[in-house]
Amino acid sequence: MRQTEANAATVIAEPGTKVNHEPQIKIWWRRQGCVLTTLLLTMAICAWFVTWGDWNLFDHEDFCGFYDAQARSLIAGHLDVPPAAIGAESFTFQGRTYGYFGIGPALLRVPLVLLFKNMDGRWSRLMMLIACSLNLICAYRILTLIRREQVANPRGHRLLHSLFILCAGIGSTNVFLLARSFTFHEAIMWGGTFALLFTCTILSYLARPSKTLLVLGSFFAFMSLHSRATVGVGPLLVMTMVAGALIWRVFASPEALRSMLAFAATPHARPHAIIASAAVVIIVASYLGLNYAKFHTFDGVPLKYYDIFAQNAWFRQISGGRQLHLENIPTSLVSYLGFHGLWLAQFPWIFPSREATFIGSPAIIFVDGYSTLPLSMPALLVLAGLGCLPLWRGGSETVRRLRLPAIALLLGGGIMLAALVLTERYLHDFYPALIVCGAVGLSRIEQEKYARAATVLIAVLGAISIAINCSFALENQRLDTWNVGGVPAAKKAEFKRFQRSIYFLFHSPRETKN
Repeated sequence: MRQTEANAATVIAEPGTKVNHEPQIKIWWRRQGCVLTTLLLTMAICAWFVTWGDWNLFDHEDFCGFYDAQARSLIAGHLDVPPAAIGAESFTFQGRTYGYFGIGPALLRVPLVLLFKNMDGRWSRLMMLIACSLNLICAYRILTLIRREQVANPRGHRLLHSLFILCAGIGSTNVFLLARSFTFHEAIMWGGTFALLFTCTILSYLARPSKTLLVLGSFFAFMSLHSRATVGVGPLLVMTMVAGALIWRVFASPEALRSMLAFAATPHARPHAIIASAAVVIIVASYLGLNYAKFHTFDGVPLKYYDIFAQNAWFRQISGGRQLHLENIPTSLVSYLGFHGLWLAQFPWIFPSREATFIGSPAIIFVDGYSTLPLSMPALLVLAGLGCLPLWRGGSETVRRLRLPAIALLLGGGIMLAALVLTERYLHDFYPALIVCGAVGLSRIEQEKYARAATVLIAVLGAISIAINCSFALENQRLDTWNVGGVPAAKKAEFKRFQRSIYFLFHSPRETKN
């Protein structure tokens, strides 16, 4: 294999032929420079949002110290945290205060709190930016894995790839979450990030099975579930299927799922089956075990111990003590898939809706600012829709390997449709599935004869996506008021002055007086 690649890379010039003496670095830059530039630009915009335009990655924000406190608790051998670390989101059980958030992001904090004693509450911005960077790297990695099996345009489709990176970074809920580094934003962000890292790893494993990749994929599945349980269900389902396929290969058919999922042969399947099975058991047992250690129940969010619900009889009556309600799914589907998820006003001009269309008698307690997938992420949604047919047909091996992650990530994200709250941040649960299916859809466009027209359409939808999501991020960061921590007065006043400047720019003095 290596010899074949070496021969393919060696060009022997025949008489009369032109030899390309262009340096390899220039060839690489011509192919990747556009995407790299777009990636750096996107990260700069994301850094501006996460730092509130001050470029200070270590500033203190409200409700950003929980994971630092949780990390210190883990080091000390317990799970409860000081009440000040969790604030209004606290769960009180047997006189101790807990958070319902998973331990995944807290595990990432352990070396930081050990090395830097006086930085508690100041790591969230940096961690959010790291997670954002990994999202974009994973998105492009999945895309390049698909394109390797295609006959590429000699000039490449640089514009399409750049648009994909822009939409993944600032044309999606990714930038909305970055605008406020709240603990629950970080939980959702890391859940999706680890799901994408898992997807990249399992793709490599299915192509070339190795115990190292299987262990790494298991770790990412663990971290995803322990960051955001809804999204984390997707990687857990994939690991369960892989474990089942490996067990099948050991005891029945060595070729199990080789055609459907392009799962390469595993000459020594037994140790792989043991690793995958053990990983599934450890992931499930650790999740249930931690819940039981905190609340003496396997429920990860026992609302009867939630302080807000304990103080409000109406909340307890509506929720029935349960976080998920199947009767909420029709309302959530209509709300998140409709075309009524925004309204227009002064700068930043586009605001998320706060009105829902209720179907039946759902157990919806809160309606925060939210939008819909078709309105807030039209580019990624169209690309994901275009990717469904290639995933069904399985035209290439990489696409067939993406079938299982795509379905599992969609099912995991869909759990939030039964939640008690309608809010924009919950749309990020669909982000990993949109990235996976969107990469397949983009690769489909590159092969079609209508590629130029489709590129124009994606560019228009991408511009709309960027405008809407950046507007939502600004509104969430500079104007919105949350029950756990509002906008700092100085920042809100500064933004109000900027709003007035924009208003006067587009209106004459006479209109202003009227």
